[in-house]
Amino acid sequence: MKRKTLEERYDATIAHHMLTFGNDMPGLPQYVGVRLVRFEAGQLWCEADLREELVTPSGNVHGGAVAAIMDHITGAVIYPLIPQGYWGATTELKLNYIAPVPAGKLEATATVLAMTNRSAVVRGEAHAGGRLVCAVQGTISIVAPRQGPPPAA
Repeated sequence: MKRKTLEERYDATIAHHMLTFGNDMPGLPQYVGVRLVRFEAGQLWCEADLREELVTPSGNVHGGAVAAIMDHITGAVIYPLIPQGYWGATTELKLNYIAPVPAGKLEATATVLAMTNRSAVVRGEAHAGGRLVCAVQGTISIVAPRQGPPPAA
C-alpha cells in the first residue's frame, strides 16, 4: 500500500482552526509568548515575544524558554497531518543552542522530515535578529484516541 504524502494528509481546516484558536491556548505556549503564524503541508511558521522576565542574570533568554517553544512547534506542525482526535507526544527532542537569545522577537519554523501513521521526525530552527540561534530535531509519536472510559484511578 502506498503511503500518503504530506500534501495528501494535510487538512487546511485543522490548520486554520489552529491559527484562529490555537494562539489563545493557555499554559506554557501562552506564557512563553509563542504564536502560530502560517501552515503549509508539513511546515509551520511561528513567532514569539520573549519578555524580560525570561532573561537570566547573564542577560540572555533562558534556554528552557527556547526549548519550550521548539517543543511546542515541533509537535504542533503535525496536527493538520493526523486524523482528528489523535494527538502528538514528543518522545525525543535534540537541541543545539547556537547563539545567545536576547529578549524580543523570535522567529521559528518546524518542518516534517518523515512521517508514518505512528510517528514523525521534525526539524526546527529559531532565529533572533536575523541570526540562527537554535536548531532542533525531534521524534513525535502519533497517539490514537482512547476507546472507552478512562482507566480507574
